[in-house]
Amino acid sequence: FTSCCPAWVRYCENVFPDMMPNVSSCKSPMQMFSKLIKEHYKGEEKKHIHIAVMPRTAKKFEASRREFVTAGIPDVDYVLTTQEVISMIKEAGLDFKKLTPEAPDAPFGIITGAGVIFGVTGGVTEAVLCHVTADKSSNTMKQIAMTGIRGIEGAKEAIIPFGDKELRIAVVSGLANAKELIEKLKSGEVKYDFVEVMACPGG
Repeated sequence: FTSCCPAWVRYCENVFPDMMPNVSSCKSPMQMFSKLIKEHYKGEEKKHIHIAVMPRTAKKFEASRREFVTAGIPDVDYVLTTQEVISMIKEAGLDFKKLTPEAPDAPFGIITGAGVIFGVTGGVTEAVLCHVTADKSSNTMKQIAMTGIRGIEGAKEAIIPFGDKELRIAVVSGLANAKELIEKLKSGEVKYDFVEVMACPGG
């Protein structure tokens, strides 16, 4: 199971704790980046505050988890939702057309296609498949994109050729769909090599 959605991880902890050993130990992108950026600027005299802007309130809970606190200091100092940031921008009367554009600090302005699709349901799976496949040709990347694993449907599955094997993959969004899938897995009705779960419908 993927681990980038904190609401899903918390749901699994509470409802299906016996399945937690199957959940990836990878941190979410927010938590990975917080460690990276604090390590990058660690030697500077100035104090750095890491503020994450996220679309989900579950990210506030994620940032407060004990495993994401280092030496008593949270890896992410503050989490603001996109709605909170919009309200702050309006309250401050900021006009973005009048602001002078600035480039992000290097190397943090570098983006990848995998990063762009990561937040939508199926995007994590597609990014993983693109990363692990030996053939990085544009044709292979297009074939992976055409599998249909990315999209707004609540539950999808695919069989992907991988070397001399086939990978059985499931992608679900919405916790009701996750619950149904887990119950099928536990009963032996289905079997998968990789399962992506997002709590919010659509990712």
